[in-house]
Amino acid sequence: MAEIALRAYVKEIDDLVEREQLDEAIAHSRHVLETYPKHLDTYRLLGKAYLEAKRYGDAADLFQRVLSAIPDDFVAHIGMSIVREDEGNLDASIWHMERAFETNPANPAIQQELRRLIGKRDGVEPHKVRLTRGALARMYAHGELYPQAIAELRSALQEEADRPDLQVLLANLYWRTDQKEQAADVAQQILTKLPFCRDANRIAAGYLQGVGRVDEATPSHRRLASLDPYAAFVETAMIDPIGVDAGSVHLEKLEWRPGHPVAAPDLRRPTWTDSLGAGLRAETKQTAAAAAAVPEGPIPNWLAGDTPSQAATPAPATPPAPAAPPP
Repeated sequence: MAEIALRAYVKEIDDLVEREQLDEAIAHSRHVLETYPKHLDTYRLLGKAYLEAKRYGDAADLFQRVLSAIPDDFVAHIGMSIVREDEGNLDASIWHMERAFETNPANPAIQQELRRLIGKRDGVEPHKVRLTRGALARMYAHGELYPQAIAELRSALQEEADRPDLQVLLANLYWRTDQKEQAADVAQQILTKLPFCRDANRIAAGYLQGVGRVDEATPSHRRLASLDPYAAFVETAMIDPIGVDAGSVHLEKLEWRPGHPVAAPDLRRPTWTDSLGAGLRAETKQTAAAAAAVPEGPIPNWLAGDTPSQAATPAPATPPAPAAPPP
């Protein structure tokens, strides 16, 4: 097999998905994951390929895994919305589309799709989409109105305590406004539920490295490198690995042939989905019958590995106590 840089390989797989050469894209994605089993970009592409192939159960598994690392991932929420609509679970479909809307509230296509889904559920399509607290906070953040964004997020988390996507944004804003201890505290809260959350690991490691506790930052930095192998080549966790030379990470390229067998993914539902909000909990209940058909087994490999370092927790600096999650 010829060797290829990981970034170049991902670009080739993306092109295959765009050209609807789905069997080949799936085979190459599975091959990459044999070497880098938690590589986020490959999980996202494999989810897109399964979605295009209308293998919705497989796509949902992959998108949920992406969301365990990036709770506000735009592509994954769009994909999950499509899957849940296909299942007839309109509440969950709308929940995911709302999360996509929050990350890009000015996107007219997302606004139109959200209106369509609400109309399909309620019988009346709204004239405009109401801004959520999450969307408003992101708009403040984009306008560099950080105090307003932080205040909005704190209020939102009082109403919806089980929203790691909002917690991630809050931690990032604390970091950006030089409130490092508060950022690390929120990051640690996230890591207790989502140990491979990318930004939470980055902030936890960045805080520890910044205060000279470099050895204690190693577990978080290692998890970042498992999600993106290029992160192993940066000196500190807060450096964007996009600047690392593409050739630093490479692997053998699969010699694909039509009919090349592709192993089926593990369809067991990761337990972290229980902590991603009322919408996800609702969809989990509505798909319980399908889940019951899946054999029980050990915790998925995606969640195996290091437990979050408790050393990342500084002196408490938390938002007001959140309200209890909705039933």
